[in-house]
Amino acid sequence: MPAKTKKTTKAKKAKRVTKPASKATANKSKKAKKPGARKTGKKAVAKTSQAKKTVKKQEQGRRTPAETSAKTVANERAAIEPAQKTAWRISPEISQSVVDIDIWKKGDLKVEHLTVYRTGWIIVDQLPDLSGYNPDEGVSIFEEFEFEEHQVVDGSEETSFFSKELPQQECERLMTLSEEELEGEGWTIESATRFSGPLVVEEVAVPPAA
Repeated sequence: MPAKTKKTTKAKKAKRVTKPASKATANKSKKAKKPGARKTGKKAVAKTSQAKKTVKKQEQGRRTPAETSAKTVANERAAIEPAQKTAWRISPEISQSVVDIDIWKKGDLKVEHLTVYRTGWIIVDQLPDLSGYNPDEGVSIFEEFEFEEHQVVDGSEETSFFSKELPQQECERLMTLSEEELEGEGWTIESATRFSGPLVVEEVAVPPAA
């Protein structure tokens, strides 16, 4: 009979260059068009001011909204990230209180194979009601709880019980067969895992599915 093993069900600005006028031309312009030059200068200043004002308006038009507050960012992040799921982990408080039971049947014949584990646990979605739990009798976890994840750790002891009708030689032969070979000979199996003794119930956080 095969032993059960451990189970476990990221551009640069262009330079503006202005050529200086010749001295004679410059003096001539100054004398002949002095009033006009002054008037033009005012216009140029006014034009420059208007240009600055226009640029300022354009910059204001491109201004981005004020920075979002840290609280708003945190709320948005919480809305995007899925919340962790709460579950409960149940395990025996005392070591050697987990038993795997395989019952092989063929007609009226029966072979019961027990494996004791150091510890084990299951993860359930809802907090169980253990008010009627009897530590001495224990509980069959597959019958009592609904869960998708469980584990038993460190098988330490194995015991087998055979129907009285089976001769010793046949019992020894059956112990050497694999599960596939037993099924090939017409044997069927029923399995159970039992927790006994005081149970520990712990709240755990389960990461969200990817």
